[in-house]
Amino acid sequence: MMSYWYRRPGIAIPLPLQGRYALRVFMSFALAYVISYAFRSINAVISPELIRDLHLSHTELGFLSSAYFVGFGMTQIPVGLALDRFGPRATEISLMAFAIIGALIFAFADQFITLVIGRVCIGIGVSACLMSAFSGFRTWFPSEQQGQLASAMLVFGTFGALMTSWPVHVVLPFIGWRGVFVAMAGLSALAIVILYIGLPVKARQATGALEQSDRASLSWQSYRPILTNAFFWRILPLGIFCYGGFIAIQTLWFGPWLIQVMDYSATTAAQILFGFNAVLLCAYLTNAWILPKLARIGMDTMRYMTWMVGASIVFQACAFYWRGPWVWAWWYLVAVACASYVLAQSLIVTYFPKSFSGRVSTTYNLSLFVGAFIVQWGIGYLVDLGIDAGWSQASSFDVALGVFLLAQALAYVWFLLSPKYFPIAAKAEALLN
Repeated sequence: MMSYWYRRPGIAIPLPLQGRYALRVFMSFALAYVISYAFRSINAVISPELIRDLHLSHTELGFLSSAYFVGFGMTQIPVGLALDRFGPRATEISLMAFAIIGALIFAFADQFITLVIGRVCIGIGVSACLMSAFSGFRTWFPSEQQGQLASAMLVFGTFGALMTSWPVHVVLPFIGWRGVFVAMAGLSALAIVILYIGLPVKARQATGALEQSDRASLSWQSYRPILTNAFFWRILPLGIFCYGGFIAIQTLWFGPWLIQVMDYSATTAAQILFGFNAVLLCAYLTNAWILPKLARIGMDTMRYMTWMVGASIVFQACAFYWRGPWVWAWWYLVAVACASYVLAQSLIVTYFPKSFSGRVSTTYNLSLFVGAFIVQWGIGYLVDLGIDAGWSQASSFDVALGVFLLAQALAYVWFLLSPKYFPIAAKAEALLN
């Protein structure tokens, strides 16, 4: 049966979307995701001010930043249900109100626990930004565009990271980190207005009603097909330790590593962070451009992602331990390789029916932010543990990042070998392709 986007009663636009309607929907999602990624990344730049003003330890800084992922993660299962029942528009707009509240709490907080509460609220508020987009793309755009759309979303997300690197460092002396969060609250309110105007209320069948069988499936029990799926379990460790770990490094520990291990000034570190995120943005653009061309010569998205994930682990090892004047070049190669991580999200959602798109996206996304929390807090804990044992800051970071690399390597080995030793995983991959 033909599906439509109903802008208002009597005006139906056929799906999949094309032209200005497609651009309008994409840009509405993308601008909100800029704000989401800015919130996620901002502590990498303001961490010196937070440490100085509030006398935070590495463990406290790691926990404070990862509190975002606690708020984000705790909402993913309800968000999945809400996306499939109420649609992306209502779900994302409702949650982003929490981002405004959280940013204001953080801006006016003077105690650690209040900062944590604000950070948790921010995580809740932006928890649907990317998954709403993926759910909407799955419903309103052709299947062959999913990988390109996912990469394009990450381009805008990385622009949010760019906003919170060198530009934030420049304005910090004038408005302080508290002023930055007040500004972020205002941008969140603007994003809500854009989402309200730009997104459809809900895409539905030409009959104007949701099938009763679809309604019945929107229950907690409906997660069983996802959680018992072999491909989901094959790719899960990559999501936790590789993608989740990359988020933890990018959004917090890269900045302190540059300052405390490499002895760069805060200004130089902010410039390198800006360059890192610029390279990442270009890598996402390249992925969106190159994937269709690779498909025409026989290299599918899964194979491309597999090679790039392996390369990312090698580049990270060089960046962490092959230190010298050109260490930033290794980090930029890390950015290029790690841009492939998002492809797993666009792959896994196409393995399930469209009515499952919200739940599949948010369930996998939950694993990413569980990993981000574990790695972000764990690195801070291990660094403090090393310093308490009498090690230097550099040695403490070396051990913490070594543990992180080992976890990634084990996840990658599982990803490579599980189809061979667990035939059901191989069958799942065959069905996917």
